[in-house]
Amino acid sequence: MMFSPVLRSTIVATVSGFLTRPCCVIPAAMSMTGIGTARLSGALVSHRAEFLMTSALLLGASVVINFRREGGVFNKAMAIAASMVAFSIAAGWAGGL
Repeated sequence: MMFSPVLRSTIVATVSGFLTRPCCVIPAAMSMTGIGTARLSGALVSHRAEFLMTSALLLGASVVINFRREGGVFNKAMAIAASMVAFSIAAGWAGGL
């Protein structure tokens, strides 16, 4: 089935616009299907250690990537500080969760 160029570009624009907003689409889809964040967090709490390990690895990778760049001592210090604060809050060491 062949679409006209106008219809094809409309479909592509609609799909790409829809996919660029996962911050709005995913909560809306979860709400429509009856999956709340409380139920989701209850299901994922048993995997807390894996999520903490993954977040530590990703934060470490971001610090390494940042340190490979030349210069920017302030940016490097801020990357380390932000990573340490974010991980400590996620791990429950500094209040937060």
